[in-house]
Amino acid sequence: MKLIQTRETLLEALQATLGAIEKRNTSAILENVLLTIANSRSHWRGTDLELEIASSSLVIDAIPGSITLPARKLADICKSLPTESLITIEVLDNQRALVSCGRSRFELATLPAQDFPSLDDLGESYQFELPEADLKVLLDSTAFAMANQDVRYYLNGLLLELAPTYLRTVSTDGHRLSLYTYPQETPLVDSLVQFILPRKGVVELTRLLRSDAKTPVTLQISQNHLRVQLDQLQFTTKLVDGRYPDYQAAVPAKGRISIEVDRKAFKDMLTRVAILSNEKFRGVRLSLQPNVLIVQSNNPEQETAQDELDINYQGEDFNIGFNVNYLLDAINHINHDSIILQLNSPESSALVTDPQDEAIRNVIMPIRL
Repeated sequence: MKLIQTRETLLEALQATLGAIEKRNTSAILENVLLTIANSRSHWRGTDLELEIASSSLVIDAIPGSITLPARKLADICKSLPTESLITIEVLDNQRALVSCGRSRFELATLPAQDFPSLDDLGESYQFELPEADLKVLLDSTAFAMANQDVRYYLNGLLLELAPTYLRTVSTDGHRLSLYTYPQETPLVDSLVQFILPRKGVVELTRLLRSDAKTPVTLQISQNHLRVQLDQLQFTTKLVDGRYPDYQAAVPAKGRISIEVDRKAFKDMLTRVAILSNEKFRGVRLSLQPNVLIVQSNNPEQETAQDELDINYQGEDFNIGFNVNYLLDAINHINHDSIILQLNSPESSALVTDPQDEAIRNVIMPIRL
């Protein structure tokens, strides 16, 4: 078995699969990448038994066969070699892999291809297409609110909801919630169905997607798996077996108080005031007074910060506290020049929306200061 390929092509294929390969694994073969050469193409596949990423590309020259190679060592070797160089990978009689480029030689241990695991077949699935950039927006707009290592395991992921007229992503960690709705003219399903994508799968798929690509990608969703086909790359992840909470109940319909704020000015103000907030709770107080928004913070060292922003507001004085990180996350995932902040009471959730895009809604629970 032999492969000759350019460094850039080889590295691109390898780096795509690395997202599915754990650095330290109980099984040695899961630290390897499967290389199969067939029909003048090289096929690479990495997995951690929950997530699988496969890619393929044309080769300059090859002898068919298959083997597994230590993924990160091979990627590091390729990175260290000169740009636009040709790399040869050849399996020797002793089942070691010789990687050569110019006068450089590396000999790697291998493991048999037949021992490499693969995920189960998808079985019956829903299938539809989306522009690649739109899928990235769907995930990026809400993924930041996913829980991380929560005992409520179903929150450590992202809800993907298919309805006849829309596709929706939802994530929450119990303190904030983010929702993004993508309208579909062609009916996707006959009735509402929900799937929970695991956190790692969401993070890796987002990394692979390109924000400037409008080419359609194919999604297949079965009871247990999600598969996304992009160009020469195939991404497959197991789904989380669980029931997502009723997120609709947590989204306020509309706030009693609604103010429009310049997004950048508000973000900069929060960032400044956050410097002197309590490092553990990250609390800031928002105070509404006629035509002004005041943001304040303090910490256990009795240090304080205050900043003001002119706004169009004529209502009663109003005070509410938030974790500043949650506010900044919501603001950072809105792209237009201003945001709408909707409030009901100091004890009720706030709604952060985009005045020019009804697709995205961010809900933030207040904190007591």
